[in-house]
Amino acid sequence: MNTTDRAPNRCKERCTRIVALDYLRVLAVIVLLFFHIGMIWVPDWQFHFKQQTNWFWLQHIMMLSSPWRMGLLWFIAGTSLYFMQQKYGMRYLLIRRSNAILLPLLFGIYCVVPIQLFVEMTYKNAIDTSFTDFLIVFYFGPSDYFEGFSSGIWHHVDVNHLWFLRSLWRFTLLLIIFHWLLHSIRQRFGCFHAYWLALFVVVVMFTMHIDDADTKRDVYGFSCLVFGFLFGGTDEFWRWLKRYLRAIVGFAMVTTILYQTGFGIERYLPAHDAVARYWVNNIAMFSYYFAKAIVLIAILAVADLIFDKPNLMVTKVNRYVFPFYVLHQSVLIAVAFTVSHYALSAMFSMLITLLAAAFISFVLLLLCRYSNCVGALLGKPSMPGHWLTSLPAHVVIAAITLPLAFRLVGLT
Repeated sequence: MNTTDRAPNRCKERCTRIVALDYLRVLAVIVLLFFHIGMIWVPDWQFHFKQQTNWFWLQHIMMLSSPWRMGLLWFIAGTSLYFMQQKYGMRYLLIRRSNAILLPLLFGIYCVVPIQLFVEMTYKNAIDTSFTDFLIVFYFGPSDYFEGFSSGIWHHVDVNHLWFLRSLWRFTLLLIIFHWLLHSIRQRFGCFHAYWLALFVVVVMFTMHIDDADTKRDVYGFSCLVFGFLFGGTDEFWRWLKRYLRAIVGFAMVTTILYQTGFGIERYLPAHDAVARYWVNNIAMFSYYFAKAIVLIAILAVADLIFDKPNLMVTKVNRYVFPFYVLHQSVLIAVAFTVSHYALSAMFSMLITLLAAAFISFVLLLLCRYSNCVGALLGKPSMPGHWLTSLPAHVVIAAITLPLAFRLVGLT
């Protein structure tokens, strides 16, 4: 990549991988694993399968990562897409990257996500059947069997935790369509300054006023992705983070304390004290949404300071992050559902679930290592020179995933 300035106002771009993002990509999915296992045992919050507890302390631990965990993945995705576009061009994003997202998504909604649907329907007493019989009905049975569980891409065929892949593909398409506009912005206003951070914060804070949960999530995700696409690959951005590291971390810590304290106090306020509840809730919510931006920036700044040297193991593990993301939630829910049939304490059940799910995921990821076909289905990049990287293979994959692509953009 050419790092020479072609215009006075154009910032220099990094010519190598950003080491910190390799570490953060691995850490982000580990956080996601613990967050989703917490969702099974934490009180109040809805999930596909629940175990009843009064562990409100667990909510506060999970809320430490709740504001920024997905924003971090979106920022990394945006930066990665920028480097891919710079190295391979827009056709690569349109064909090869599109295939690398849609094929695992197609495989996931038909072969991975049904596990969660079976557990959820069984848990809610909607069905009483074996998993084998459930799959027969899932693929070949009548649609009314899934009454009450029909929200999905195709009736009961849903994305569940794979919504990230659905949105990632849509956002990649938007980047391709509006590439000329983003390129113009980079050319004229590409150097990172505080006003870009202010604009990012304003957009994130705006999502607080969006009622629809999916729209709220997508607006936040797309803003983080565009932020990473525009600035994640520039030296100026990372130098700016280093220059203001203490201030950024300070703001992040204060913001985290405010929303954690606010949500904690709100739980114990009398229901009839409407004024106090109003102000405490508003301060907590404002701080929470502010944290979605500022804590994300703080994590990037700290990671760039700490993770300054490449690590061979981290580089290797990065190849399995995508497959792990596709698999992990279904594995967790299946294991937790199985463990729930035994009379175990909540803490011991969680520990057993975590260890068993980690082991099963590890075994499944080994299949990706020794089978390029399994790896492709789960999103692991194929080795250079393998037939899956050939143009005919990508044409076939594009043809297979075309109905899904049409569905995702509302053409069918």
